[in-house]
Amino acid sequence: MTTPPEPFAPAEITRAECRGCGAEVHGLNGRYACGVCGWVNHWAEGSAELPRAEDDSDYPGRR
Repeated sequence: MTTPPEPFAPAEITRAECRGCGAEVHGLNGRYACGVCGWVNHWAEGSAELPRAEDDSDYPGRR
């Protein structure tokens, strides 16, 4: 019997101003992509830790 993965904290919807065009953008945990100009902030600027590939239920070798 396998142990289910530990759940991650729920995502927080955050809001900011696009650094490319000034439009208001919304994202998850401080990670943004602007639909107006295409600007995207760096993944490390987010406010929560990203899950590891090994945490994915479809990761190769995981049962």
